[in-house]
Amino acid sequence: MTGRSATVFGACWVLLLSSGTAFAQDSVGGISSELERTATTTPAEKAAYADSATTEISEAVSTMKGLKETAGKDGDDDAEDCITPLHARADRLKPVSEKASTDMKNAIAGGDNERADHEFRKIAVAVSNVRSLLAEAQQCSADKDAQDGVTNVTFFIEEEVKVGDEDENDIDDIDIGFDPPDVSPF
Repeated sequence: MTGRSATVFGACWVLLLSSGTAFAQDSVGGISSELERTATTTPAEKAAYADSATTEISEAVSTMKGLKETAGKDGDDDAEDCITPLHARADRLKPVSEKASTDMKNAIAGGDNERADHEFRKIAVAVSNVRSLLAEAQQCSADKDAQDGVTNVTFFIEEEVKVGDEDENDIDDIDIGFDPPDVSPF
């Protein structure tokens, strides 16, 4: 098996293995709604969807590459290590979706609607998975920003507290009705 065919074979396995979770997503904008469209879309709409999906996948792969490069330049090894496998998975889905797009268009031209629907579903699964991978990669970058960021906490006190009034601030005199359990020394 050549390197290219092994890559395509591996990417197909990724699609097959991940499709089980992708089909479980809700139908509001998820993979289910994309797959439901196969029954009602015209061949021209399928071709347009394939073009926009492959473009979206290419842009997502480029965005992930940029996030990885930025993390490397910033010396953020954790973010880079987090993004690298996500980018690699998305990058492997790119040629799969491109081939499915070509195969779908050829099936449409040949009048094989069943094959065209199958290829359409592969594209829908690939774009859904890439969207998830991109969101995870962006979260990897955001985690670093959240760790380095400054958190401001604002307290609002509605009542004026009297400082120095021993009776109101002495918590030893509070009776809660029972003795609390022993506290662990740890």
